[in-house]
Amino acid sequence: MTADTRPTAAVVFDLDGTLVDTMESVPRAYAATIHALGGPVVSPAEIVAAWHLGPTAVVLAHFLGRPVTPTDVDCYHRYADAAYATVRPFPGVVPMLDALFGDGMRLALYTSATRRSTTGMLAAADLARFFRVVVCGDEVVQPKPAAEGLLRACQWLSLRPIDTAYVGDAETDLACADAAGALGIHAAWGASCGPTGRHLTASSPADIPRLVVQGG
Repeated sequence: MTADTRPTAAVVFDLDGTLVDTMESVPRAYAATIHALGGPVVSPAEIVAAWHLGPTAVVLAHFLGRPVTPTDVDCYHRYADAAYATVRPFPGVVPMLDALFGDGMRLALYTSATRRSTTGMLAAADLARFFRVVVCGDEVVQPKPAAEGLLRACQWLSLRPIDTAYVGDAETDLACADAAGALGIHAAWGASCGPTGRHLTASSPADIPRLVVQGG
């Protein structure tokens, strides 16, 4: 099957591993939390493989093997707040967002991260100014790869999913785009998954304006 090649009116982005480089600092915060809460020793790679399961509480419960309490989540945030201070955009992300914004493209964010985590990362990376619409993992009932969060972002943008692209680094992001009927674009610079064949691939952020404005 060939990749879809239609122009779009808006771009919705994933956050972790797509716009910001969290592949070291945030997994370390998770691993430290899990250990502090009596869970197993886990590697950063294991965390990255699991954090698309849903928001913080879901990821923690996955490794702890038990329901997670608000106190457990607060423990995570004590470690994570320090990690957010080190979060930076991937090279080329800010010029890409500037180009899309300058072209009149509507921008939004749908992330599996919680609202608190998202706010911290966007502030540290100085990206909040680009996004008037932000949907977070703790605000949806069905996490990725279900379409709920992406559909909500499209609703707030007053656009149909078919007129929207969703850019993400993971298989769950692309499956979410498919479930919603949006154009899925693989953010290959995040390297959470390999080429899918069914989706457009952006090897760098600079590819995104061309893919969404010209339809590939």
